[in-house]
Amino acid sequence: MNNSIPSQMTRFISTAIITLSVVFSGSLFSQDSAWSLQKCINHAFEHNLQIKQSALNNDRSEIGLISARGAFLPSLNASGSHGYNIGRTIDPFTNEFATDAIQSNSFGLNSGITLYNGFKNHLNLKRAELGVDIAMVNLEQTKNDLALTISAAYLNVLFQEEFVTLATLNLEITKRQANRVAKLVEAGAAPQSDLLDVQAQEASDYASLISSENAQNLAKLNIIQLLQLTGLQAESFEIVKPTDQDLEFSVLPPSSELAINHALNTFPEIRAAALTVDDSYLNLDIAKTSLQPRLFASYNFGSGYSGNRQEPVGDPTYDMLELGTDEDGQTVYYAGVTESLDVVIPLAPSYSEFQAIPFADQLSDNINQSVFFSLSIPIFNGFATRNAIKQAEVGILQSKYAEEATVQILTQSIESAWADAVAAQKNLLAQEAALASAELAFTNTELRFEAGAISALEYADSRARLDNARTNSLRTRYDLVFKSKILDFYQGKAITLR
Repeated sequence: MNNSIPSQMTRFISTAIITLSVVFSGSLFSQDSAWSLQKCINHAFEHNLQIKQSALNNDRSEIGLISARGAFLPSLNASGSHGYNIGRTIDPFTNEFATDAIQSNSFGLNSGITLYNGFKNHLNLKRAELGVDIAMVNLEQTKNDLALTISAAYLNVLFQEEFVTLATLNLEITKRQANRVAKLVEAGAAPQSDLLDVQAQEASDYASLISSENAQNLAKLNIIQLLQLTGLQAESFEIVKPTDQDLEFSVLPPSSELAINHALNTFPEIRAAALTVDDSYLNLDIAKTSLQPRLFASYNFGSGYSGNRQEPVGDPTYDMLELGTDEDGQTVYYAGVTESLDVVIPLAPSYSEFQAIPFADQLSDNINQSVFFSLSIPIFNGFATRNAIKQAEVGILQSKYAEEATVQILTQSIESAWADAVAAQKNLLAQEAALASAELAFTNTELRFEAGAISALEYADSRARLDNARTNSLRTRYDLVFKSKILDFYQGKAITLR
């Protein structure tokens, strides 16, 4: 059995459908500390760093969606300043020259909104919504790839455990034969060479057991690393051993068409490729908005304070302009509104004392507001817009080619998986027949060896043929189980070990 998953296969497995579980007999459920396939999958989904990184992409796409929605809202900003003007300057609030140090403050609110920009905000919103869908599909694919990797690693542990069982059984049989031959040699009924041959076989079986145990430990280490288990969890890690019924393989479909049709309609890779094509079209529409004029509106509200702005204190005095005396010797004053000499109108009040206008009063008096509209019409920008549109058009072609390639690779993968499963099924029948023959042959050889009719070398050769038959049958069976489950998955069925 090939213990690794083909790269093309792992890229085309969908978490949207996958429900990995192992169904065992009631007695096996009592093994609370053992890890079932479902438990391994759930643990990996919760702790795997690739899953976490893919989930962060989901979060990032959600944030992008919020930003796209916020682009429709007006902006609002507040401002404030505090400073001192020293030397001759114009007071911005009195419009008079001042030479003394002047304290000034200004406060304002500014709001702006885009009224028209070629519907770019609407297109950005659609693209952000599409980005959320793409991120979700990519997360499905990441989970799916990990689930298949865990499944293969899980089956590999089971496979290696079977090898350890076979190696242990062979060693026990050889030990019994060595004890029997040793007694025959001691009694003079068998030559010393037979004992040496059996002892050599015992040593070989022991080496095979050690090799199988090492392979089992490496297989366990592989799945432990995939699950990212802690030290204590790794030390006690054991998987639930399925029964023979649990490892039954599914009936293979008559052709690959059913699996292909289902996969092309539901698999996340296909959906992601289609969404990417949609995204490339939106990118082209967004690039074209740079050819459209832009209309922007803004509103400003502000006020301020100046330490140079003052108001009089106390009662005023009035100064009048004396023009001279009349013919009667009376003083003549300028009335300002009439030439009647008996009417006196003061020119202006005058004050001897002043004080700064209070801060709050100035803020109330100095309120100012403004509304502006600005229009920008693109005429020439160094071919930047034209090149952006061309790049977007190239992006559409690339995404379409990528979609076609995804369909082709997925179709070829399913066709190969179906052909491999059919070949594995035929191979299993042949290997089981070979195993049955090897078992009969070894039973006969063992009887003849115990009767002294053949040598230990002939016995070892027969044992080796039986071991090869067992190994090939076991490997082929696990290979067929795995490939049939992959076909189940392509057809939208839940992957189980029963």
